[in-house]
Amino acid sequence: MTGAAALADRRVFEVVAAVVTRGGRLCVLRRSPYVSSDAGRWHCITGFLPRRESPLRQALCEIHEEAGIDGDRLEMRGTKVIDQVGRDGKRWRIHAFHFESSTEQVQLNWEHDAVMWTLPGELDAVPTVSWLGDLLAEFSLQACHGSSLHHARDEAPVPAALNA
Repeated sequence: MTGAAALADRRVFEVVAAVVTRGGRLCVLRRSPYVSSDAGRWHCITGFLPRRESPLRQALCEIHEEAGIDGDRLEMRGTKVIDQVGRDGKRWRIHAFHFESSTEQVQLNWEHDAVMWTLPGELDAVPTVSWLGDLLAEFSLQACHGSSLHHARDEAPVPAALNA
């Protein structure tokens, strides 16, 4: 292995992941066909962490961009740093946050085409991103039994310019 290849193997990709709940229900978003990976799969809010950016600040930014929820509607319930190696061998550092939201009102951007509020135990009924279960376990969001899936919206988001 060359020196450059060895350095690439040690590189860690840093991301933020925001798990948003309200009253025991989890907000999951279906990844749109316009994203580069896992299209059609349900996931929490995620994004790459720019260099020198605060993970908390970036998580709040991603929540606002992807779901339209402002930081003043959120209460932090927990934070974790999780190191994982993907199936492709890439190393990931996930700066994970759990927020309780005071609203279920979500305004999606192009990265997602649907949102639902559901109990964590009901996620088996839909295709999810492979590491969502591990992330939920980190915050002890165990499988629960109770009500059925609650779809808040299944239509494509309206571009912001049309909402003005």
